[in-house]
Amino acid sequence: MAIAQPLPQERSRLARVWAALVGRDASARAANETVSFPELVWAHHLRQEKEVYAGERSGDWHEEYDRRLKLFCEQHGSIVEAYWCRYEASGVALTEQKQRRRLSTLFCRRDAVMTLHTATDWRTADAPAIAATLHRWQTAAIKTREILRDTSERIALNRIFGASTRLLAFVDQKRDEPIADADIAAVVRQHNRELAQVNDYYRRAGANAARLVYFRGMMWGTAVLALLVSAGFLGAWGLGWVDPQHEPTYTLLVVVAMGAAGAILSVMTRMARDGFSLDFEVGRKSIRYLGGIRPWIGALSGLAVYLAMKSNLIEFLQATGPKGIYFYATIGFVSGFSERRAKVLLNRIAAEDEDESSRKGRERGAPDPVPALDA
Repeated sequence: MAIAQPLPQERSRLARVWAALVGRDASARAANETVSFPELVWAHHLRQEKEVYAGERSGDWHEEYDRRLKLFCEQHGSIVEAYWCRYEASGVALTEQKQRRRLSTLFCRRDAVMTLHTATDWRTADAPAIAATLHRWQTAAIKTREILRDTSERIALNRIFGASTRLLAFVDQKRDEPIADADIAAVVRQHNRELAQVNDYYRRAGANAARLVYFRGMMWGTAVLALLVSAGFLGAWGLGWVDPQHEPTYTLLVVVAMGAAGAILSVMTRMARDGFSLDFEVGRKSIRYLGGIRPWIGALSGLAVYLAMKSNLIEFLQATGPKGIYFYATIGFVSGFSERRAKVLLNRIAAEDEDESSRKGRERGAPDPVPALDA
C-alpha cells in the first residue's frame, strides 16, 4: 500500500516574512498545515502495522507520524493521555493547551483548556451499541470542556477518557472473535450508570463555576462603572459644570456607589444561602456579561430613587424635614440591594401622580374616570 500524500511542510521564518512582503495568501497556507485527529490516528495505525510490529525502528510512516504529531500538538496542545487500538485505526487522546495570558490572569497561573479527541468509528462499526455509548461520552466531554475549568475539568475529563478507553479496549478484538450481545448489553448498562454519575458531577461543578464567573463579571463591571463615572466627573469638574464641595454633587456620587455595592452584596448573600441559580450552559462569556451589568442595575436603581426623592415626588419623605448624605446613601444601598424595593417606591410615585391628577379633575368639575370592567 502506497504511503499517503505527505502534508505540506512548515515554512521557515524567512520564507514567511518573504510571503508577507510579496502579499501571498498566508491564510490558505496555514489552513493546509493543520492535522485532524483521525489523520493522526491513521498514521499511527499504519506505522504500527507496517513498521513497529515488523521490528523496524524507523521508516516512512514513522517520520510521517512524527510530523503529523508535531503539527497536531502545535494546534491542540500537548497530549496528556492517549489510547490506540491494536487491530483497527481508532484511538482516544486527551490534550492540554495553555491559553494566552490575559489582563485578568496577568499575575495568576495561565488557564489551560483540556480537550478529548476521538476517532472510533472504524473500530465500533460492528458494535452500534458501543458506538452510541461512546458518542454520549463525547457529548459529556464537549460540555465539560466548554463549561468547567481547572480541577473540576481535569477530574471530569479524566473520568470520561478512562470510560472511553475501556469501551474501546472491550471491542478491540480480532474480527473472528465476535462479542456476545449479553456482554455488550452489560457493558452499556454499566457505562450508563457511570455516565449518570459524571453528569451529576458536571452539573454541580458547573453551577459552582458559573457563580465564580458571575462574580468576576461583577468585579469587572464595577471597575468599568467606577472608571466611567470618575471620567465623567473629572470632565465635568474640568469644564466647571460641577463643584466637588457642593453637597448634591458628592451625594449623587455616593448614591451611585452605594447602589452598586448593594447589588454586589445582594448577589453574594444569595450565593451564600444557595438561593442563587444560573443556567451555566449558556456559556462563560454570557454569564460574565450578566455579572458585569449587575452593578450597573444597582447603581441606576439607586440613582432613580434618589432623583425621585429630590424631585419631591414621594410624599412620606417630605414630612420629616431635610435629609443628609447618610440617609441618601442608605436609600441608594437598599435600592441596589433589591430592585423590588426600588420598584415599590417608584410605583408609589406613579400612584401619587394619578391621585393628584384625579384631585385636580374633581376641582374642575370633571367626572371621575369609570373603571374598566374585567373581561
